[in-house]
Amino acid sequence: MVAALGDLERRVASAGGLVLRLGHLYGPGSSYAPDGGLTRQLRAGKMPLVGDGASMFSFIHAHDAATAILAAIEHPAASGVLNIVDDQPTLVHDWLPEMAAMLRAPAPRHVPAWLARLLVGGWGVAYMTGLAGASNLRARQQLDWKPTYSSWRDGLAADLGLRAPL
Repeated sequence: MVAALGDLERRVASAGGLVLRLGHLYGPGSSYAPDGGLTRQLRAGKMPLVGDGASMFSFIHAHDAATAILAAIEHPAASGVLNIVDDQPTLVHDWLPEMAAMLRAPAPRHVPAWLARLLVGGWGVAYMTGLAGASNLRARQQLDWKPTYSSWRDGLAADLGLRAPL
């Protein structure tokens, strides 16, 4: 599936089109929303930190994704593949415990990668240990756009009605 998406992106870009790659979408209606699935799992202590938690997540708030889409419509000359993400890619071993603390949820338990592989398979382990972050620099330049929330911390805190941690 990943190879097929990559092929589709190359075809669109080579035809002069524009591809917007959205980061891990959070905000109202998402899994990361205060009532979302991931949030419920975290609050219940069922969202572990897998292996070294070295995946680099690039988040984007739903509002910021929408403003990027509008900016793309307003800039028809933009082309290629643009990452629609916030300014601060974050390691799982940083954001997961911090999100739990913001939610006043239990700290995520550590699960070794070998055990997680038995439970959720290789893809689940790779998701938590092997993703690379993304930069929004080209989207900022081509779309004259920037996210309202430079970090998931700010956006999640706003969604929860909290002050963002310093």
